[in-house]
Amino acid sequence: MTPRNLFVATVAVSLLIGLSSPMVLVVWSFYPVWMPELLPPTRETIFYGASLIVSTGALLAAAIPAAMAERIFGASETATGAVWLGGVVLLFLAGLT
Repeated sequence: MTPRNLFVATVAVSLLIGLSSPMVLVVWSFYPVWMPELLPPTRETIFYGASLIVSTGALLAAAIPAAMAERIFGASETATGAVWLGGVVLLFLAGLT
């Protein structure tokens, strides 16, 4: 796979995490803290914001091992993308259990 395809797959799995993770409920409960006052506090906007926060957090958390592999082992772009995708898939599987 090319690095671009690996990145698209990583973002797609990250978005699935944002839709299916139990952490969405935790982030949902803190919506008065992170939700701007100019948006209406409806169920749809709160779910959309909580889903984006969880998926972005998963994407950033999975990037840490990929950055370490690139820095320590001098991994190529394709190997770094594979490590990043693997980290996101592990987070997705952990959220399903």
